[in-house]
Amino acid sequence: MRRHPHLVARPRAVPPRGDPRQARYPLYGDFAAGITPCAFWQQGSEPQTTIDNTVGALITQNEWDSQTPLFSGRAMHRALRGSRMLTVAGGEGHGVLYAPDGNPCADKAATSYLTTGRLPAKDLPCQATTGQKQ
Repeated sequence: MRRHPHLVARPRAVPPRGDPRQARYPLYGDFAAGITPCAFWQQGSEPQTTIDNTVGALITQNEWDSQTPLFSGRAMHRALRGSRMLTVAGGEGHGVLYAPDGNPCADKAATSYLTTGRLPAKDLPCQATTGQKQ
């Protein structure tokens, strides 16, 4: 099997084929179950960054995001006190915006924010479209 020259295998970083964890992650298989290379890094010398501001950020979040769970998006929203959160109920996967089978509700709100700099007046719920459910 030929490997990409920039990918370096790390011992025990990815479970072997047939590992029971693969059944727990049917969408991505063992890709989402493995330990990433970051797990092998030493603790940094810099202190943890404290987020304490009122930045006008629009946080977009699918309800079923395997890479950034909903509770993490909500925590970021609480930390960025000037933010608004756009949550796609029933949405699956890590990407929310501008997908081929995208979500008109999310895309419209994000485009408005990106072109005007103005956030929605309140947090915005959107419903997943058929293409966002796998």
